[in-house]
Amino acid sequence: MTNRWTKVLFGPLLLTAALWAMPTDGHSVISQSGNTPKPYIIEGKVTVVFEEGVDLSRLNKGFGRVSFALGSLDPILDQFSVTEAHEIFPGSKPREINSGLPDYTRFYELSFPEETPVREVVDALLQNPNVRTAEPVWAMPLAVTPDDPQFNSQWHMTSLNVNVRAAWDREAGSDSIIVADVDSGVNYNHSDLRDNIWVNPGEDIDGDGVPYDIDDLNGIDDDGNGTVDDLIGYDFLTGIGSAAAYEDNHTPDPDPQDRNGHGTHVGGIMAEVTNNGVNGSGMAGGWLGGNRAYRGVRIMCLRVGATGSDGNGYVNSNNCGTALQYAARNGAKIANASWGSSGTTTMNAAMQLCDSAGMTVTHAAGNDNIDQPDYMDYDPFGFEVLSVASVESNDCKTGFSNFGYWVDISGYGSAILSTASNSNAAPIMATYWGTSMASPHVAGLAALIRSQMPSLTKYQVDSIIINTAHDVYAGSCNSSYIAKLGSGRIDAEAAMAGLACALFTSDVDQGEAPLTVNFSDQSPYSPTSWDWSFGTGDISSDQNPTYVYNDPGVYDVSLIVDDTSSLGPGEEHLTNYIWVTADTVDIADVVAPAGFQAVLPVYMHNTAQIKEIQFSFYMENTLGVTFDSISTEGLRTAYFESITNNSLVTNKKYGFLLKTDDPASGGSNYLQPDTGAILNIFFNVPPSATGGEVMAVDSITASGKRPRYEALWGELVPVFSAGSIEIQGCIRGDVDCSGGDINIADLVYLVDFMFNAGPAPDPYFVGNIDGLLLIDIADLVYMVDFMFNSGPPPPP
Repeated sequence: MTNRWTKVLFGPLLLTAALWAMPTDGHSVISQSGNTPKPYIIEGKVTVVFEEGVDLSRLNKGFGRVSFALGSLDPILDQFSVTEAHEIFPGSKPREINSGLPDYTRFYELSFPEETPVREVVDALLQNPNVRTAEPVWAMPLAVTPDDPQFNSQWHMTSLNVNVRAAWDREAGSDSIIVADVDSGVNYNHSDLRDNIWVNPGEDIDGDGVPYDIDDLNGIDDDGNGTVDDLIGYDFLTGIGSAAAYEDNHTPDPDPQDRNGHGTHVGGIMAEVTNNGVNGSGMAGGWLGGNRAYRGVRIMCLRVGATGSDGNGYVNSNNCGTALQYAARNGAKIANASWGSSGTTTMNAAMQLCDSAGMTVTHAAGNDNIDQPDYMDYDPFGFEVLSVASVESNDCKTGFSNFGYWVDISGYGSAILSTASNSNAAPIMATYWGTSMASPHVAGLAALIRSQMPSLTKYQVDSIIINTAHDVYAGSCNSSYIAKLGSGRIDAEAAMAGLACALFTSDVDQGEAPLTVNFSDQSPYSPTSWDWSFGTGDISSDQNPTYVYNDPGVYDVSLIVDDTSSLGPGEEHLTNYIWVTADTVDIADVVAPAGFQAVLPVYMHNTAQIKEIQFSFYMENTLGVTFDSISTEGLRTAYFESITNNSLVTNKKYGFLLKTDDPASGGSNYLQPDTGAILNIFFNVPPSATGGEVMAVDSITASGKRPRYEALWGELVPVFSAGSIEIQGCIRGDVDCSGGDINIADLVYLVDFMFNAGPAPDPYFVGNIDGLLLIDIADLVYMVDFMFNSGPPPPP
């Protein structure tokens, strides 16, 4: 950020030459093996920007050859055996006149055999009139020094210095804010991240909000943004050269899984789920463990790097630009860059788009203990990046941290415990050191500020962070770094204190329709006007309104209040805050003959998507009826993958747990809202059972485990109705219901009813001999055949 000195840019004439020198990025890290990773040119790849008049629609790829149908260009592509050409900024539209932005449709990455010298390819392309720019692609090291996984305390969150716990009293993070984690990927299956992973609504086909839901992978660009199946972001990595054997190093795809750990660690610092009783907390991780209305900021997972064959992490400079452009165009307001950068044409173009989108970008200052900024720290094109140095818990500069007048702010970066991922993509916790860790602390604070006041601009957010920092120059330990650690170390409480603030509560947030909700304004600065929105289209200007929700569903609630802050009004937007239900579970009443099996259907009416059902029942049994089995065959739940006993099985009490699928399978086949049978319970009725007796099948007394289910928005106990089995007094065919065997008297009774207007069989089914629909001539034929021709007996 240019608040203290003017940062210098490469001039246009110097840019190409500079690209061939080793970038002075200052982002080396000392690995545990002792080697110092440096940026390097990725073999087999170059970046090309085509001139305005070139018709790129004629691009043709196939059989290991690339052609643009250009007489002077295609021979060069053939000479160097170019096998692939892909857009660096997919989904871009031609530049609008006077937009001030580059034409993103003209940026391509070309691939060719790695043994071909990159410089020869670049030199040849630069001499072609169709090419505006050609340059190498760089692998830039991640700014981190890792240590072994360990479960120690998160001192950087509990420290009174950074005051994040005090800031959480007002705002813990809103799921309306998206932070872009542009890094080695994110382990989206981590138990302390999963609830805060961004899910692209345009690609979430079944609308269940499940991160990387394989049910949504359909090979179609459903949201029309130019990226197919970008469910939670994307894996943009086209390669870093030589990578570790376990890494996915070449082909971009929808799965941004992290096998390095760096990106997952960064994501945890920004938005690890808070107050869920698992592991640790992130700066803007929300509250109540991912509760539907208090989820934290959303982590957009953008993979641009991997572990190299030397064991160190690197990012692809082209892919970083692609990811930043994707983030800017898909709603991210904050992006973290914990890696070195170079002044490539791709990065220039991406930073311009970030500027136009109003995105806060935080950048790790580097770990070489030197005064040496890199490209992003120069604030390219006037776009102000927050350059972040690292300090210890005592606010002294961390030994490894870079420093200089170009640094904007400092954050904690030493021994930081956060979420991580290993080479097998297994979720772990790990402690890392580096400005890579300091930078996401600042990004997380930016996300907190945006959460409380989403209407603020990027420059307002950045200025608040800088101007509320805690002084780190009072002590002697930083005497050699005066003004070289930025304005100080971030202070979350101070940053949030001057913001406008709207807060509210309600007496209930879940219940059956119609649901009456009493809202209460809790805004701290004594506002005088209130604008409520209840998620139904209805509004109110009362301070503490009462509202009745008549229809089942999940509703967002918002409150905007006037405020003394000069920054604007206070806002509180709680998504999915009110959950109105009308859900029922009913056990049927059936009549069953003695000596036969009874089938008791269980019906469910659900208004929410369900992933797990707990069903238990209790038999008030004095009839000798015994439980046989349960089944979902042919029912709404037939596809459920797991049906297990639920620790209630006794001679009278039975419990079962039904799950849609195994979480490890990656699917999310929620039971959709509907009405119908979910379970059939089979009972054996003894021959000795007396007709007319009734056995109740209830759930109220089943050890307190009434039917409940785990739905998309939490746990719900539906309204329950008990069922029963009544022992049939007479069997089918005993038309006069005498209780004896089927005989000639029953035949006479049936003929009298059918042809002489005699009394109807009671109960009716005893005369429905074939068990099909109504009593008709077919029943008479069936009965005669049984009695006189050894035909089959009437069905139960």
